[in-house]
Amino acid sequence: MAPWEEFDATFSFKRDSAYDSKTYDQIIANRRALENVLFVDRLLKVLNIDAASRVYPPRTNHALRSLYAQIVSSSSPDHHKQALIYYILRDLRSTSGGDASLLFARRCYLPEKYRLFIEGLWHLDRLEFRRALEYLTEPSLLPTFPDEILYVLATHPKQKQKQPQQQAPNDNDDDSLATAYYLTASPPLATPKALNAYFALLCRTHITESFYFARKQPSPSSHRDLLEQLILFVLSSTKPGEARAKRAMELINLPFNAEEEGWFEECLLTGKAKHLPGAKDTVMMRRVATGRLQDLNGGGLEALGGRKIEGLNWDDLRKNLRASSSALGGFGGPGVFVGGGDRQ
Repeated sequence: MAPWEEFDATFSFKRDSAYDSKTYDQIIANRRALENVLFVDRLLKVLNIDAASRVYPPRTNHALRSLYAQIVSSSSPDHHKQALIYYILRDLRSTSGGDASLLFARRCYLPEKYRLFIEGLWHLDRLEFRRALEYLTEPSLLPTFPDEILYVLATHPKQKQKQPQQQAPNDNDDDSLATAYYLTASPPLATPKALNAYFALLCRTHITESFYFARKQPSPSSHRDLLEQLILFVLSSTKPGEARAKRAMELINLPFNAEEEGWFEECLLTGKAKHLPGAKDTVMMRRVATGRLQDLNGGGLEALGGRKIEGLNWDDLRKNLRASSSALGGFGGPGVFVGGGDRQ
């Protein structure tokens, strides 16, 4: 048996080591915050150690020794087992009287890329996302759990993201972390959960880029689902005000092809967004913006009048636009007001 496989040798600094109540409780709270799955739970599963939540964190020295024995007896490669032991030693850094985790890594020649990866996961499990990213974006790392990492960065509520007192908080700080990880690690987005989380992030940060991302999807159904998600975001996830108005204008000026135009109107008139405030108004604005003046009464829009703003409502606007169109001999085809090329 190699020295690192012996608990008393690894924990020679304190053979009766155990997790203190504060550390134990914090790990349990963090597991709940991460939808009941820590990244160390995933590592334990890779080593075929089942029921990770029952064995980690170990409450007593006996439980810690039992977990250590399960790790050492695993059939996984030594570096995988050593990486998990490094994680546990990282937990106990405050009680080891020094950095026992680094000493362990040196003694068993744990490859640096393994150590960096475990450091990143350890900080993720502590909800220290900015610090975690410093390790997880290291170029030497082969992305592991990339979709799961991206999902956490993209969806976890803002906390533990401490700003310097002199620096004003930035609403996009969390989003910038997820974006940085996506650009560095190129997660495959192999599950709907990861795909939808990243797309929601795109919607929050850039409407037009969200549209082109949806267009790149390999299947029409996924393309349509994401486009509908974008529409729902603009109409329901944004509070009324300048930001919502800006996003709505960006949405109605997107360069849809004929198929996307149909999906857009169907979503707003008969689909998922039909009951949202402003659904029909959005269709009306799109038709006006694309010069489809002859269609301003179609698709259930004939009843759309609305309250008057500065003396005008949709009824007045329809009449004025028809009059202008007739005076110009019907001038104004599709796309007259819409900017943006047909980027692929």
